[in-house]
Formats: sequence, C-alpha cells, structure tokens
Amino acid sequence: MRRVKGRTRRGLSGLGLLLVIVGLIALAITYSVLPPTIYRLWPVLIIAVGVFGLLRRPDWVSELDIQLGPEFGRAADRPRRIFSWALIVAGLVFLVFSLGLVDQRIIGPVVLVALGVLLLWRRSR
Repeated sequence: MRRVKGRTRRGLSGLGLLLVIVGLIALAITYSVLPPTIYRLWPVLIIAVGVFGLLRRPDWVSELDIQLGPEFGRAADRPRRIFSWALIVAGLVFLVFSLGLVDQRIIGPVVLVALGVLLLWRRSR
C-alpha cells in the first residue's frame, strides 16, 4: 500500500493483473486447452503491454508534477514512453514473423541493405 496525502491508496495493480493473465495463458498452453492458432498470436501480449504503458500515467509522475512542477514530471515520464513504444514495435515485428507474413531468410540481407543505405545517407549529408 502506498500513502498519498494521508490516504491509503487501493486499486487494481496493473502488473499483478498482467501476471495473473500470463500465468493463466501459460497453464492453458501447458494443458493444451487453447487451439494451436493462439500460439502464433503471443506477440499481441507484448503489444498490449506497450499500449497499456502508453495509456496509463503512473501516480508517481503525478506526484512529481505536484512537488517539482510539470516539466520534471514530463522528463521522468519520457523513458517509460520510449520503452512502451519499443515494446509495441518489437511485438509487431514478432507478430509479423509468427504469422508467417515474412520469410525469415530475408531478414539478414534486409538488415545489411538497411545499414548500407543508412551509412550512405549519413555520408551524403
């Protein structure tokens, strides 16, 4: 429990709820209750966690706004947003590969071409 201005804060724990859901899914997979197509959609969980991180603003950031001003709260909130976007992008990449939309053999050459284009673009500037 956290103390906020003399009150005891109670409510749902986002991390606790996420752990329960992931645990239930792991049990369902272990005992083969879920159809095999669900196994290919596991990256949707990563995307959902990223979206949840973008939409939810932790209480500690609001407390920083009150104590130190909104500029400090925004600066403290930035790493969480970057991490949330990284989770969403990683989940989308994993989803593309788990659904078989992209052949895994082309990822190496594509990365090499992308790095080459990046180096050429940086050199031309």
